Amino acid sequence: MGKNWDTFTRKSPLKSQVVTWLRPSMKKDTRGMMEFFTPIWKECLRILKPGAFAFVICIPRQDCLSRMIVSLEDAGFDVSFTSIYWVYASGFPKAMNISKMVDKKKAIINKDDSKEAKALDGSYAGFQPKPALEVILVAMKPLETKTYIGQALKNRKGITWLDDGRIPYRGSNDIPNSIVKQTIPQKIYGGGKGLMRGGWSPKEGRFPANILVSDDVLNDGKNWKGGQNKSQAMSIFGNKMKERKQIKRTSNSGSFSRYFSLNAWWEEKIKHLPENVKKIFPFLIVSKASKSEKNRGCENLYWEKDNSDFGYHQVNKERWEWLGQEEERIFKKTKERTSLKAQGNIHITTKPIKLMSYLITIGSRKGDIILDPFAGSGTTLIAAKMLNRQYIGYEINKEYYEIAKKRLQTTIYQKEFGFEA
Repeated sequence: MGKNWDTFTRKSPLKSQVVTWLRPSMKKDTRGMMEFFTPIWKECLRILKPGAFAFVICIPRQDCLSRMIVSLEDAGFDVSFTSIYWVYASGFPKAMNISKMVDKKKAIINKDDSKEAKALDGSYAGFQPKPALEVILVAMKPLETKTYIGQALKNRKGITWLDDGRIPYRGSNDIPNSIVKQTIPQKIYGGGKGLMRGGWSPKEGRFPANILVSDDVLNDGKNWKGGQNKSQAMSIFGNKMKERKQIKRTSNSGSFSRYFSLNAWWEEKIKHLPENVKKIFPFLIVSKASKSEKNRGCENLYWEKDNSDFGYHQVNKERWEWLGQEEERIFKKTKERTSLKAQGNIHITTKPIKLMSYLITIGSRKGDIILDPFAGSGTTLIAAKMLNRQYIGYEINKEYYEIAKKRLQTTIYQKEFGFEA
């Protein structure tokens, strides 16, 4: 949102869910961040249905996280839930190398000439590890009934559709098996849908955890095994101690990532799309948003770099091609590469469609309206359209607005997507 992020104002009609994220380029004065966000969250709260959920994607920096949670709470949201952690392997380290900066400050080209730099070799400013996750804060508009059951019966809110977020098993070797011997018919307290002996459900997949993994990022090369390979006695809730059953589980094995794989979830859902649609979206099964996913519909957008807050302005193809020739001329003269132009979707934090699809899936149903008050390049709206939800997005930046429109024009509505809509 550039330097004008604190000037954002808008109006909003009725919504059923909010999905948005915090820009990583926010100013370091996070108190100003709270002053900006809290009025927006209050407006979102005002028009949300009681029990509706908001998913706010935030950078993992602790000051930003703490103030964002307080901002949501000050606005009136219930924040007494666990966050979701999206883990990926494609982050790029940005830490400042202190040793190099010492030499740069002293104008020394050869680091061997600087004793100070040698002493600080291998050190970096502050604590800035390579980014490998983003935090998805979960908030809810308070219930208007006394219980979650009452709210669910009244307007189907105060609930999340976690069965639709189950992580599929990766073939027969990944499914835990169970042999049960018992003296009485087994009775499971509550009788949950799909719940089988041992508390797992091979048909529906693994129950969602508060971590989502892309790129098999937790694969350490080991073949991790789950389950137990021995028999044990267990008493059944509500029965006498003498009434017991013997359980033997055979282990399931594979990468540790399989327990939390966003990729596996998406691959299972995309199976239910028509063949012609599958051909359109083969690039969606990636870690972060791929280049082809980001640029679909934006192939004819051409940009020239400038000194504005946004950094670019739109140009025609002829001007863009001339800028390419100018880049080559500068390189031949100076032997240094200069970037004067860009093409397609130039939004720097475009989220993958599968991630936003997951959040919309567990947080809404067909007929709900999805709101993104910071639409950016439109990924949330694209996911909502694919899942046959209505959607409303706001974006203060006119360049991002044009990108979002182009991307939405290539998106197809889907009436069915592998689960009850």
